[in-house]
Amino acid sequence: MSFFNKENNRKIFSFIFMVVGLSLVTVSPSLAQEFGGITTFIDGIVKALTGPLGIACAALAVIAIGFVFMTGRMDWTFAISVIIGIAIVFGGASFVSGLTAN
Repeated sequence: MSFFNKENNRKIFSFIFMVVGLSLVTVSPSLAQEFGGITTFIDGIVKALTGPLGIACAALAVIAIGFVFMTGRMDWTFAISVIIGIAIVFGGASFVSGLTAN
């Protein structure tokens, strides 16, 4: 007696067909289109970066640039890249919201 005979194969395939059929009947097609959790997570990141936490980090970066400038070890490329980075972080959300059709 072998495990792979016609009767066992028929039972296995009928069980697989039943499971696939029941899952297709019970799953709602709109579940694949809900991005509520991801949208909330990414929106939280944007609010954190552009909110009080982002403002505090940007202020610390500008203070660090001022301190380095005060001590005479200023690297202008670093200072300009920090300033441009701050402008991109705080201007990015408003730029993208201006592009969307709301």
